This record gives sequence, structure tokens and C-alpha cells, in this order.
Amino acid sequence: MALAPILAPVSMLLELVICILGIYTGYVKKKVYGYLFAATFLLFTLYDYFYQIGIGEDTLEIVNLIAVLAALGGMYLVLKDR
Repeated sequence: MALAPILAPVSMLLELVICILGIYTGYVKKKVYGYLFAATFLLFTLYDYFYQIGIGEDTLEIVNLIAVLAALGGMYLVLKDR
């Protein structure tokens, strides 16, 4: 039994939940890193979707790089906040 068709939508749904929590953190808690983590996981969701519909590898890697940079910026702000 192939797990990818079952796990991919579950993963995408969880990524969107984390995105919503990031937006909540940014808006309610007034933490910029919340928005960066929201952007990161939204981009991860887009990456998964683009992969499923067969978008080219170059586009996938650009989306992944932007997501990683957003996460890096968010982590920097978390560490700076402490």
C-alpha cells in the first residue's frame, strides 16, 4: 500500500494549521516571527501542491529556498526576542 497518496493531504492540512497558528501569533501576540513561520509553512504547502501537480524542479527549489529563508528569519527573531 502506497502511503504518499494518504499522507500528503494530511501533511498539507497540518502545514496549513501551523500557518494559521503563525498568523495568530503574529496578529494577536504582535510577534513578527509568527508571520514568518506562517509564510514558511504556507510555502511548504505550496511546495507539496506544486510537486503533486508536476511543476518543474527549479520552481520547487525556489519555493523551498524562500521557505527556508523565512524560517531562518523567524528563528533569528525568536532567539533575539529572548
